[in-house]
Amino acid sequence: MLQTLRQEYSGAEAGALVTLARLRQRAATKFPKADQLFFTPEALEQATAWPIAQRRARTFAEATAQGPVLDLGCGIGGDLLALAQQRPVIGIDLDPVRLQFAAANAEILGVAERIRLIEADWTVLLHEGRLPAATAAFADPARRVDGKRIFHLQELRPPLAELLAVQQQIKQFGVKVMPGVDTAELPPDCGVEFISHEGVCKEAVLWFGGLAPMQRWASVFLADNRWQMLPADEERAPVGGLEGIGYLHEPDPAIIRAGAIGQLCQQLDAYLFDPQIAYLVSPVYHASPLVQSFRIEEIHPFQLKLLNRRLQALGIGQVELKKRGFPTAPEALRPRLKVTPGGRAGVVIFSRRGEERLMLIGERVR
Repeated sequence: MLQTLRQEYSGAEAGALVTLARLRQRAATKFPKADQLFFTPEALEQATAWPIAQRRARTFAEATAQGPVLDLGCGIGGDLLALAQQRPVIGIDLDPVRLQFAAANAEILGVAERIRLIEADWTVLLHEGRLPAATAAFADPARRVDGKRIFHLQELRPPLAELLAVQQQIKQFGVKVMPGVDTAELPPDCGVEFISHEGVCKEAVLWFGGLAPMQRWASVFLADNRWQMLPADEERAPVGGLEGIGYLHEPDPAIIRAGAIGQLCQQLDAYLFDPQIAYLVSPVYHASPLVQSFRIEEIHPFQLKLLNRRLQALGIGQVELKKRGFPTAPEALRPRLKVTPGGRAGVVIFSRRGEERLMLIGERVR
């Protein structure tokens, strides 16, 4: 492709077109009409997946008064475009290229008339008292510095203190942060939502000014395009033994981050076998899109020789390896496993109960 393009364009132009084509392929799972939209690598990496952006836009539309919403650090338009389907939006960004791309993307999705774009540092506008009036605001601060992922709210760009200053002016406010945010760092007057998409906890959002329906919860996007919310536990999840169990369930990571495992235990008639390990077990199977489930055939203290004997005895040839609370990376053990060529699919789950290392052998249900 690049050689063909170079016959009609300069080297730089041809390279840019190839990059854009690759970005559009990557964006296909994030955006509608991705094959027509414009992206930069960094902006696409940070952009919100479309189902998440649409749901967030509905939250603003349903819970805030009529009027424009500010999108602070709008980038190429992940949330901006979804918000514009519900409300007038004012997008502010310091990067002129991203703003040009956001404008072009708005035209392609037919929402340009509902969007006003401003090239500026919104923190400067805030401190100078020139932040546009709005009924609500959303901010997506940078979660990488010099290409390195950050883990603390004060390391965000802009940092948390700047973000909280917005809420003094615009009460109803949402801030997208890293999914691994330390909950001990959260401001006292916000709710936190952990959001899962395609089985991955993609982000957390801090909600202010009555936008949070509860203090802490998980929102999981399901395969049938529905969302399911699970509130954080008010009591500790039940804990029991491993005797008589038939199934092990691994919760969606957003549910783990939200501390909603106890709610899930109630739904599945399940319990934890160790209070520190986020694996649920149950004697019978209850299907749920909120977990990955495995039928457990055998449970043993971890011993590699015994594991190999049992894999061969059970006729397992393709083995999936999982772990939680186990000191060794499963893939480090894979070269040492003895499986049956052409055998059935199975799973080995490495974990622990207290100080005892365990291996649970079985097969995936879903």
